[in-house]
Amino acid sequence: MEKRRVRLEINGVVCGLITQESDEYMRSLAEEVGEMITEIQIASPYITREAAAITAALSYCDDARKNGQKSRQLQERVDELEVEAEVWQEERDDMVQNGPNPQTRARIETLERENTALQEAAQDREELRARLTALEDENAALRQETEQIAQMTALRRELERLQGENGRLRQAAEGSPEKAKLVEELEKLAADNAALKLAAEEKEALVQKAEQEKKATVAAAKRAVEEAKRLVDQAKEEAAAAGASRAAAQQKPAEGTPEGSVAQKSPRKRKNPLRHEDEYEQEGFVSFFEKK
Repeated sequence: MEKRRVRLEINGVVCGLITQESDEYMRSLAEEVGEMITEIQIASPYITREAAAITAALSYCDDARKNGQKSRQLQERVDELEVEAEVWQEERDDMVQNGPNPQTRARIETLERENTALQEAAQDREELRARLTALEDENAALRQETEQIAQMTALRRELERLQGENGRLRQAAEGSPEKAKLVEELEKLAADNAALKLAAEEKEALVQKAEQEKKATVAAAKRAVEEAKRLVDQAKEEAAAAGASRAAAQQKPAEGTPEGSVAQKSPRKRKNPLRHEDEYEQEGFVSFFEKK
């Protein structure tokens, strides 16, 4: 654009400037400077107009210098990112042509082993959860059998009461003319009582057997949970050791790298959701079995 003279008025002072900018732009600058000088005069009522103008100029110079420093820093960061992008592109092209380097291949194999171990641990946890559900169902069935045992206890008491009555009836029938008939009834009642007692004993034996099987199953499930926890802890320790070795490998400078070259940026590691086991759930399993 062609240079021209622009007439501006700032807080009553008329000044002429030669610029290539538009009139609207110059007037907006004059209004902004005038507002700043007015604010300075309001904040310091005894300051002169020249001192207020100098203060405003210092403020604008300070902002301009700081903005310039930020601009230079941003430009330097942009240059660094461009260099890193070029290095990354060269490494990517080299990897496409020659395949991954031995360190990258070893890291990939380590991650695959860790993922396999974590998948097996997760599968074991699902199996244990299914077994826990089955054990809960079995416990419900055992509780029902316990209720039936309580009913059998009441029946046993009733049998004892009937036996006592039979004994009293037998004693009363010894001196009666209908002794033979009463004896037959007593024998029949005794046979019924014996049959009921035998059935109660068989039921109690079945309940004891079911209780023993339940204890054995709970102990096996507890051992399986402890084994799964051990596998998970072992997988975590291996993952931590692999992470430490990768960090040490990244800190060690690569062979043949020039002193002035920019360090390679390690790829961001994605978090494996299988690696973070829900330990609270597993502790809940163990506490559940311990209570049982």
